[in-house]
Amino acid sequence: MIVRATKKALTAILDIAYPGVCLSCEAPLEGPWELPLCGTCMVKADFAGDMMCPRCGAGVVRDPEEMRMCPKCHNLKLNFRRAVSLAPYEGPMGEVVRALKFLGRRALAKPLGRMLAAILRRQDFTQHLDVIVPVPIHWRRRFKRGFNQSELIARHIARVLDLPVDRDSLRRIRHTRPQTRLSRGERLSNLKGAFRIRRPDAIKGRNVLLVDDVMTTGGTVTECAREIRKAGAGQIFVAVAAR
Repeated sequence: MIVRATKKALTAILDIAYPGVCLSCEAPLEGPWELPLCGTCMVKADFAGDMMCPRCGAGVVRDPEEMRMCPKCHNLKLNFRRAVSLAPYEGPMGEVVRALKFLGRRALAKPLGRMLAAILRRQDFTQHLDVIVPVPIHWRRRFKRGFNQSELIARHIARVLDLPVDRDSLRRIRHTRPQTRLSRGERLSNLKGAFRIRRPDAIKGRNVLLVDDVMTTGGTVTECAREIRKAGAGQIFVAVAAR
């Protein structure tokens, strides 16, 4: 409790001390954007917009003829139908996600959720969706962090799209090693058996939007989608802030 209170206090101090500073380069903020990024870093963020892979949501070469040849997912077996993302994790968007996730800047979940909701609407995802399921974190990590960043983003998507959020059906039952420095094969092995559907009746027959903060190799959302599919869900879609 002391650690959590200290983190909240530090976050509040940072928000007061640096209200108009770019998260990526610390330049003064002047633009009307929802995200705390300056104009230069907004350009560097390389927002995918509509030019993303229709399968895995990665930003791709700006040539429509190459849209179906995404190098990130061309040879991967994914357990979901389609995915959307905002921008590559390697750029300034990574700074935004890390500030939310590790610095406790919870207010960042609102613009991320609203921006994802706008993409989902523009690409006609909304007519296929019944429920939003955030990727869960283990209770130990949630206790230490004080929140689940994917759940926060999911709530703001839900408010815009007027959809329910189911945070109880999919659970993380096994604490795993951090995925950051693992290969795709190691990540998949690390995640094996980490998730379980607690309430299959709440998922069965429903089209699900799975929400996470980051998708790199796709191991986490693929494993989650596998469990959701086993519970009898209809179509499964994915939305992530960074790809």
